[in-house]
Amino acid sequence: MIYIYLKILHIMSAAGVLTSIIYSFHLWRSIHPHNLAAISDRIQRQTSLIIIPFAVVQLATGFTMISLQRYNWHLLWIGGSVISFITAIASWFGFIYFLLLSQQATIALHEHSQSSRYRRLQSFMLICCALGLLSMVFFMANKTG
Repeated sequence: MIYIYLKILHIMSAAGVLTSIIYSFHLWRSIHPHNLAAISDRIQRQTSLIIIPFAVVQLATGFTMISLQRYNWHLLWIGGSVISFITAIASWFGFIYFLLLSQQATIALHEHSQSSRYRRLQSFMLICCALGLLSMVFFMANKTG
């Protein structure tokens, strides 16, 4: 019975992480030099209040469900899911880092040439995050054993 509750919590937290990342992406797409600080702060707040806590819940419920079902830890879908999760979260933190650098370069130094370079790096981090999320879903949907 606890497995069912954990699975529901796992799915709900995954929906929270994914929805928050998509919302933050749409905020990021609407950034202009005049609203960079406000939108960056909203994305950082979204990350600290929703993405990080729900990601921790994802890890905790996922590993607990694996233990309850007594899956072998060396199965491909478990390793692939964990690596994909780490890739997605690390890419998201890379995106946040380059967003912060872009904000500092644009506001403090008034250098718009630097912000375009940071924008490309942010795009790359978002693509890596999306690939990590897609591969994680692929591994979990095609689990064996």
